[in-house]
Amino acid sequence: MERLTVTLGERSYPITIAAGLFNDPASFLPLKSGDQAMLVTNETLAPLYLDTVRSALEQSGVNVDSVILPDGEQYKSLA
Repeated sequence: MERLTVTLGERSYPITIAAGLFNDPASFLPLKSGDQAMLVTNETLAPLYLDTVRSALEQSGVNVDSVILPDGEQYKSLA
């Protein structure tokens, strides 16, 4: 397993890279039962991973919402 940190000051976040993460509830730490998660994905990745990730989080008691964006660089900004 490899862990990286995207360093953005107060908006920093970790990235974990490993096989089988969706099947390991500990990979979603520090999320816990009752927490809220928003899954943001695109039209290409959603059919491949969205249901699997949503299910794994919901089985851990996390409340999940999701949004599927169109593919393309122009959709990767909130501006």
